[in-house]
Amino acid sequence: MSTRSAESRSNSPEGEAGKRASKKRKVLSCYACRNRKMKCDRVYPVCGRCQKTGRADQCTYDPRLLEDLPMHDGHPDGGHAVGLALANHSTHGFSPDTFPSDSVAWKLRTQERRLELLERKLVKFEGAKDPLAPARFDDFDAEEAEPEFKEAMMFRGKAFKTQFMGTTSPMSVLGQFDELQAFTREAMAIDSSMARIRCDFKAFRNRRKMTLKEQKPLIQGKDADIVALVPSKAACDLHVQLYFRTFENAHRILHEPTFWKDYRAFWDHRPEDEVPVSFATTLVLIVATTKCLFSDHETLFLGDSSVEREAASHLIDVCDTWLSRQSRKHLTLELFQLLCLSLLAKKVNCVKMKQDWVNTGEVLRLAIASGLHRNSSQLAGGRVSEFDKEMRRRLWATTAELELQSSLDSGLQSALSGLYFDTQPPTNLPDEALTPEMEQAPAGRPLDAFTTSSYLTHSAQSLPLRVHLNQLLNNPTANLQYSDILHYDNQITSILSSLPTWSDPRAPIPTAILSLQLHQYLLILHMPYAKLASTNPRYTYSFTAAITATSSILTLYTTLNTASLPAPSFFRNDIFRAAITLSQIVYHNSAFSPQSSSPAPLPPPSTDTPILTTPGPPPSSTPLRIPYLPTGNLLLSTLCTTSTSLLSTATSLFEHKVMRLGTGYMEYWILCAASSLMPCSPLPPSHPTSLPTPSFTSTSHHPPSLRLEEIRQRGSKAIDGVTRLCFRVLALQRDPSADFAEKLRSTMATAGSPEVGKRDVLGEVLGGGGLKGADGLAEALVDFAKQGQGQQGGQMGMGGGGGGGGAWEGLQDMQVDMSGWTFPDFWAWDMGGDF
Repeated sequence: MSTRSAESRSNSPEGEAGKRASKKRKVLSCYACRNRKMKCDRVYPVCGRCQKTGRADQCTYDPRLLEDLPMHDGHPDGGHAVGLALANHSTHGFSPDTFPSDSVAWKLRTQERRLELLERKLVKFEGAKDPLAPARFDDFDAEEAEPEFKEAMMFRGKAFKTQFMGTTSPMSVLGQFDELQAFTREAMAIDSSMARIRCDFKAFRNRRKMTLKEQKPLIQGKDADIVALVPSKAACDLHVQLYFRTFENAHRILHEPTFWKDYRAFWDHRPEDEVPVSFATTLVLIVATTKCLFSDHETLFLGDSSVEREAASHLIDVCDTWLSRQSRKHLTLELFQLLCLSLLAKKVNCVKMKQDWVNTGEVLRLAIASGLHRNSSQLAGGRVSEFDKEMRRRLWATTAELELQSSLDSGLQSALSGLYFDTQPPTNLPDEALTPEMEQAPAGRPLDAFTTSSYLTHSAQSLPLRVHLNQLLNNPTANLQYSDILHYDNQITSILSSLPTWSDPRAPIPTAILSLQLHQYLLILHMPYAKLASTNPRYTYSFTAAITATSSILTLYTTLNTASLPAPSFFRNDIFRAAITLSQIVYHNSAFSPQSSSPAPLPPPSTDTPILTTPGPPPSSTPLRIPYLPTGNLLLSTLCTTSTSLLSTATSLFEHKVMRLGTGYMEYWILCAASSLMPCSPLPPSHPTSLPTPSFTSTSHHPPSLRLEEIRQRGSKAIDGVTRLCFRVLALQRDPSADFAEKLRSTMATAGSPEVGKRDVLGEVLGGGGLKGADGLAEALVDFAKQGQGQQGGQMGMGGGGGGGGAWEGLQDMQVDMSGWTFPDFWAWDMGGDF
């Protein structure tokens, strides 16, 4: 039988003094788990097992481990030190001694919480000895009053075709909204024609995927292939100018004077000269990045995807194939620039988004392996010019921002967590002040003076906090308390209030991104508590904070769209995140009729149209309760009403993205369904008890007609948007006579299900009625497309209430494998997880 060593006994809380001076190995597990002979995950300061079993006060470690714990340890909870880029940048007034790491601050806060917990337990223990002692006003234990939340995640698939999305992913937020899933099942039973529309789009996508699969081996990425893709100089001029106006004011990749010098040389070279293929690749990627941004012409569609997006996807594939052929042995500035441009082009066009976290992580790791994260002045021999030093700082900052945002959207840990980096932020300088020949670095501009590097310079100030929050929020063992939420809320709002306001015409996009990347954390932090505002007034502030953050986000995007600057809405998910978060908060703070305990079963499908099923778990049994505005709380009622208006704005903004890119249909449908589910009126006084539990087969004593009418009204509002959007896509087909357009036109001509009383959307849009009017509208829309008047046809149906979304977006654009999820079978093909 084994015995504990003297060293272990001497350090154990219940052990006796050691009798030997011999040095034994350190005890790695906490003493509580070790004494119970249980597996310990060794998380400091409280391991996961002690946290779950309520023995946090008993979780102690060998003191020698704490003495040896470095301040920049890479442990998930224990003080990973993000190497602060600001720490050594005198321009910002910070020094290593005056700028504490957020991870160290979190460690101290956790220790303080443990001490407070022990003190409260000691006071309770002493009070229990004297039952006659008077009650104290501070006997309330705020720690015990904290609500418990389940880990928000999306983990779906089968065998090895699985995908995981963590807490900060918008899809994980959606996965918690079971009531929305129940509503979509009910809504889809209203119209049997939706299944035929789905089949039309699925058949087209299958044919397109087969075509692309056959063409992929033909893409070899040779130098001649790249040169052949470069458009004419006139077209390149437009794309390049738009690129610099849109992207280089925020994410710094290219040096503008050097680029224009190479650009002129590229077009002036003689036929016998060798073509610089790397620069040609740069031009092709710039064209791909800006392909969908021009607003001077109508958007045409090739099936469900826009023509411009399909062209950009092909350009990206060829460039990526060419990049994969390049050697990684001798890295150059041009290679890093091309890798960043490729990432940016995919994000803007929503191409291969399922692999975005992997792709951005690979580029970041390549940058780390090249030492871009370290101060280049430490290189021996001074082999780095001042120009290269600044470009290294810019590329590192750009890559870090892209990777961190991808990690947040995927709900996964960033490679920056636990990484020490001491490279300085980019200097606040215009490109004209930098030249490859300069021998001394010029002095930076004041922080309130706008330059094309101002975004990265200011973004570096909040980078440590954002890295720390991403690590905490995606760590199930972090155990954040509401006091922590308020603490980080105060930090974020302080940074937001200190952001500069520039009057420079180039400033709108960098100003918006600086604000957006902070507001998104406010939404994530406050959402769990905002859902509880109706049951605990303490959390009403979180509801207010979520509305404020959402309003700020939507206002920024509205301003950008008005200024014809839609790019941020293309490569960011803020609109969808804000809308789905706010809709869930509103739903949980609404008033409901009392309901029975039986869940809402899936309505039987129509027998006239086959429904394709997807293997997976059975449909969700979550009861569908119809929300109403709360009547007993004026503040909550006002917040819910304001939120409903914001959701309508978010749906309109997202519709603009769908119609420009030809992607995001699934998310659009979800937004429209969520908007239709929102409360729009107080609980009817004529229903003092309840609307019946949503069930088409219910035998409840409540009249089923009341419930059916409510579902019809709300479901039709969402489904009408699907058909309206379908008409617009059909009207703007590049080839109206294609098989897809003909089949879809035939389906839409018979849209409507009279047996359930659905309104004839086609007749409403046309101004007539009946299926004849619908068929006439379909033909009229195709005529618009043939005559090049798709913009006019695209405006039809714009005023369709809350709107709706089509269901035709593949998972490479949704960033998630939805196989096995419990949304209706209508969306099953869109969730199959094609890898």
